Amino acid sequence: MQLTTTNRQGFAPATMGEAMEFSKMLAESSMVPRAYQGKPQDIMVCVQWGYELGLAPMQALQNIAVINGKPSVYGDAMMALVQASAVCDGVDESFEGTDGTGDYAAVCVARRKGRNPVIVRFSVNDAKRAGLWGKQGPWQAYPKRMLQMRARGFALRDAFPDVVKGLITAEEAADFPD
Repeated sequence: MQLTTTNRQGFAPATMGEAMEFSKMLAESSMVPRAYQGKPQDIMVCVQWGYELGLAPMQALQNIAVINGKPSVYGDAMMALVQASAVCDGVDESFEGTDGTGDYAAVCVARRKGRNPVIVRFSVNDAKRAGLWGKQGPWQAYPKRMLQMRARGFALRDAFPDVVKGLITAEEAADFPD
């Protein structure tokens, strides 16, 4: 297999045959996430999603997840895609309110060049209304991080829909019912 070098960040298959061979090789590797092992077709689709988003093949495999049948991208990868975009003028994240109360909220301010900032708050009360607060898993183990990821996902999707191509965060997708 001859792969075309694209830059110092890696390589990309140049033909459909190369892409299938590449996908089969990766599917047999223990270095890809378990969800992709033994599934060259899923790897091929993931790598294509990544290409459309601007992720190299290995970045796509590490940062795109299919949760409850819906492709999604991890919140940190979504942030990286937005910050790498020429239209991004900055993203700020913070918390406001009193920790331990319902008004405690994660705040994400997404600034796109030439537009008003998109400001999203996601509070403990919001999480309670959505049935997320105290939910088994990350909501119990990392509640502040989950508030942050929800505010981030909403703000980045609202301010940069063209950059994230309609994908939601994996953190949000994990909260959808099966």
